[in-house]
Amino acid sequence: MIRTKNELDIYYAVGNTNTSRQESEIGDIIKKRNALGWKLVSTSTAFVDVKTHFSNLYLFWEKNI
Repeated sequence: MIRTKNELDIYYAVGNTNTSRQESEIGDIIKKRNALGWKLVSTSTAFVDVKTHFSNLYLFWEKNI
């Protein structure tokens, strides 16, 4: 019987000043997870503080074990 495991990564980001660095870090997270057999199921973002542009990126993963 196949069981599915679910996990969540939360990436915290502040503003747009380091966009290319943030994109590289997120890309690294995705590459590492994919290499370990995880499948990205969905993503979601939430603005925590609109004034400072502080936001969170949620990455939802699943893996058959």
